[in-house]
Amino acid sequence: MKETNYKLLIKKIKKYKNIIILKHIRPDWDAQGSSMGLAYLIQENFPGKTIVVPGDRLDDNKDFLKSKISNDFIKSALVITVDTATKSRLDFDKYDIAVETFKIDHHVNIDPYAKNEIVKETAMACTEVITLWADAMKLKWNANAASNLYKGLVTDSGRFLFPNTSFKTFNAAKILLENGANLKAVHDSLFVSDLKRKQYANFAFSKLQLSKKGVGHITITKEDQKPWKYSYEEIKSALGTMSGIDEIKIWVLVIELDEEIKVSIRSRDFEIDKVANKYDGGGHKLASGCKLNTLSDISKLVKDLDAVITKGNK
Repeated sequence: MKETNYKLLIKKIKKYKNIIILKHIRPDWDAQGSSMGLAYLIQENFPGKTIVVPGDRLDDNKDFLKSKISNDFIKSALVITVDTATKSRLDFDKYDIAVETFKIDHHVNIDPYAKNEIVKETAMACTEVITLWADAMKLKWNANAASNLYKGLVTDSGRFLFPNTSFKTFNAAKILLENGANLKAVHDSLFVSDLKRKQYANFAFSKLQLSKKGVGHITITKEDQKPWKYSYEEIKSALGTMSGIDEIKIWVLVIELDEEIKVSIRSRDFEIDKVANKYDGGGHKLASGCKLNTLSDISKLVKDLDAVITKGNK
């Protein structure tokens, strides 16, 4: 990414007193880690800013929340979006009235919706993009910024095991750990679970269906979700139960929600993003998401993914 893009973001942050940082609906840790980490960085380096991070949270951190954001505030603010490939996925219904917008992302840039942007499609996580930007701009760090960014980095990289993990990912981790990221606290908060969560994982895995080609899929219906009383992100954790199994070449989690049917697709070797595109979705070559109209469409999706394995599209 050209350094001029890096410097332009600094220039915009300096110019505006009010700053709104947006993430995508149903945030994962990369979205939340990016938004909160960036907010703490701005707070540390540019005193006097009013920073707001609206939308859902994955934990009980209430920093940078504001109960109501007026139209005048939005129009007077720099609006920065993180980890959100398309405008339609923003967890904010007044983006269109924003005057000054800046996009930071790592997904394929199919919707350059912001006025300015830093988009690094080869980056493992949006938190990687933000970390390397902050380091290049020689910003001051604090533990809150480093720990939040590390959460996104370690989760989006699958604990640094996903194929797109690069030396830049490890360099970003080094920068964060050197600047206050609490490794144990972050890992405990993300990966130490209670017995109920393990029981849910066992329940979800019991619903696995595996095609002859090696496409594994689990469907969690609305009825399945009732006894657990889990959030969407907690329900989505079932996706990880299918990873690391030799017989499962591509794994799919289908979650039935009130308003839509969400699908997450992962693979170690086979490029699945084009199949996701076919079903109103997209993402990375080995990690994508999409939507289905009905649960009966699952069989069509599995057949399309079987065909990817048959063709050997690695």
